[in-house]
Amino acid sequence: MNLSEFRSGQSQSAQGEDCGSTQHLLLLDEFYRSALWLAGCQPRWWIIPNAEERNAEAFWQGLIHHHRVHPEHWLDFGAIPSIPPAEFVGAGLWQLNKGLSDPYKSLLKLLLTRHYASQYPRIRPLCWDLKDQVHRGLVDIESNDAYLLMLTRLTAQLQSEGSDVRIQLARRAFYYKARLPMSELSSAQQNSWRARVMRQLCTGWGWSEHDFYELDQRPHWTPVRIARERNALISEMLSSYRFLAGFSQKYAPRLHISKEDLQVLGNRLFAAFDTRPGKIISINPGISPSLGQETLSLNLRKHVWQLIPGPFRRQETDPARDQVLKQSPSLVELLCFARMNDLLQHHSRIALYPQHNPLSTYELKEVLQVIRSLQPYAPQPEDFRRPARPLQWHLMVNVGVDPQHQLSRRGMQKISNRDDALGYSAARENLIHTIDLVSINSWGEWLVERFSGEAAMLQCLQHMLQYLPQLKHFDWPAMNVHCHCATRASAIRIRVEQLLADVLRHFSEQPRSPYLIEAAETYYLLENSRAGVQLRIAESPMKLLALLQRPLSQFTPYILDRAALHSSPLRLIFDKSRSGLWQLFYWRKDERVYFYFLDEKGALLHQQWPDSGNSSHWLLPLVRFLRQLDQRWQQQTGRTQARKLMVFELRRKAQSYEFEMVRRRLPELSAQSASIDLRAVLDAQQQPTLYCNNLEFSPWQFGPDLYREVVAEIRKLRSQHEEYPLCLSDVLVPDSVSIIEHLQVKQRLENRLNQALADDNL
Repeated sequence: MNLSEFRSGQSQSAQGEDCGSTQHLLLLDEFYRSALWLAGCQPRWWIIPNAEERNAEAFWQGLIHHHRVHPEHWLDFGAIPSIPPAEFVGAGLWQLNKGLSDPYKSLLKLLLTRHYASQYPRIRPLCWDLKDQVHRGLVDIESNDAYLLMLTRLTAQLQSEGSDVRIQLARRAFYYKARLPMSELSSAQQNSWRARVMRQLCTGWGWSEHDFYELDQRPHWTPVRIARERNALISEMLSSYRFLAGFSQKYAPRLHISKEDLQVLGNRLFAAFDTRPGKIISINPGISPSLGQETLSLNLRKHVWQLIPGPFRRQETDPARDQVLKQSPSLVELLCFARMNDLLQHHSRIALYPQHNPLSTYELKEVLQVIRSLQPYAPQPEDFRRPARPLQWHLMVNVGVDPQHQLSRRGMQKISNRDDALGYSAARENLIHTIDLVSINSWGEWLVERFSGEAAMLQCLQHMLQYLPQLKHFDWPAMNVHCHCATRASAIRIRVEQLLADVLRHFSEQPRSPYLIEAAETYYLLENSRAGVQLRIAESPMKLLALLQRPLSQFTPYILDRAALHSSPLRLIFDKSRSGLWQLFYWRKDERVYFYFLDEKGALLHQQWPDSGNSSHWLLPLVRFLRQLDQRWQQQTGRTQARKLMVFELRRKAQSYEFEMVRRRLPELSAQSASIDLRAVLDAQQQPTLYCNNLEFSPWQFGPDLYREVVAEIRKLRSQHEEYPLCLSDVLVPDSVSIIEHLQVKQRLENRLNQALADDNL
């Protein structure tokens, strides 16, 4: 190494064994207390008394001046007057990352760093203890062993904090770091000074031969025991790191770690230790060489799956805590856990309980084949410099679920020409009940997101679409769909694959357009926004129509899934949607007129009235109303051209549920004026004042008799034999230029007027 660069604190990035930019004096402290001098020049630090560490250079120059040393015979690695608090966060991050492969060694060093921080500002490095002993002539190996010095300090610190559990954990870490299995020592090892000192220490701790045997059996510990040890180690290491982070935030505004190293180490740490629902964690960070199991038992208890290493003790109705390794409603999550932690080997035998189980042996075999084929990803340092992104998606559909179990139990299956898995048969059944989305990302994490219920497919799509912004830089992850349930598995898999392809392609190409999906007579609208893709649900056709009439800020065509609204006129209507136009569609059925209006931005309004058989009673007044509004808004905005209005009649095709449309001509301009001009003006409180041929009828004037008085005036103006519904020719809604809102107000007021007309006829 370059000695001058090292003294100045320069080092490489935190990718190798040198700790990078995370720490300098902490590393030097470890070097001085553990390095062995084999040949060449000696570190000059050894001839500087501890009392002179803060004045090391002046003391050294004094030695040279008095010719007590030859400068060329000594190497200057630097003094350790103290340890700056800015190094502690970097050291904590580094040790946590090293703990992924050697947790016991990292725990000891983290505890020591935490001990140093607790001494601030009078930090006494451990290397000072070693130098003091050597300068006093205490040079035997036992007194100067670096790890014995560390253990002495840590034990005193933990005893002062009164935590026996933490002391025992630190002692286990020291025992494993020494690599002296006391129950398996050879005769040569038993006579060594290390074995003798270790036995003395363990005797002082009250450890017995049984304790030695149990600790030395660590390679053969059960996975449940390993998981408990892992949790104890990780909890203590994270606790120490949080202490160091809080200490550094208080005392060190500038950290001794580069931003790049902080990002890489922090993200790697998050990927390894973060726990959240569905995250598959590693329970074996260097604790045992292998967790492979000859037998794994899967037990279903109260709709929750339990993973049990080894055989299941059947006589127990409730497995003991030390028997169950992990449990979850998702069987896929348990199998991924077993796969990632190497419990699941190719030779492992899977035992399934209870005997009567919704998961068949065939389905389990197929699911296991998929889980075994999953390919882990080994992240590179550059992966941790960016946010995690999914690289693989595996959708496991209906695992352990038969969507038609009531028929299957009787050896029957429903057969239908309607083969859509989201609306199967005439009963429109949704056959997709659960989805387990297995995601493997660029940080090497495995996550299992479980979606269940009628909206499982749509919730899964919404989750996947949250990664839409990443398409600017990366492609969609590799996707695979798997379904092995007892009923319609192939049709379900194909439908999910089609839906994935259609929806992801749509939002990649047209992210502003909402996508409508129909499943089991429920409607789901996926729409993009600044907050991400939102899922809106309408449980009935009327609720869907209410959803579609929301005002839009710009033209937004609704895109329908290939199986949505096949027997509804809406499919044809939305296919006709055009920007800037007003389009009116009507359909006559069962003595009613169903009216659909698309505004210039694609919002849809639906209304219906009794069908009098004469379109002039509703179509002509409606066209008048639209023209009146458009003329007023044209004048207000300075628009030079009238808005184009198109009228279509909808009809069912013969022998079919599908619709066809016929364009109708607009009434002549001469017919677009009315002999009775009936207008309404709303105030700020949405109270209407009505005008009949410019005669004013206000609520403050007539109160509850307002509509009856208007009807009486209209009767005076009509011929005696004229009986047809009342229609407003204009409505003025303050602070609104929404045609949809005006049409809604128009219908509400007309309903009140026509009710008053009907009451007057009684």
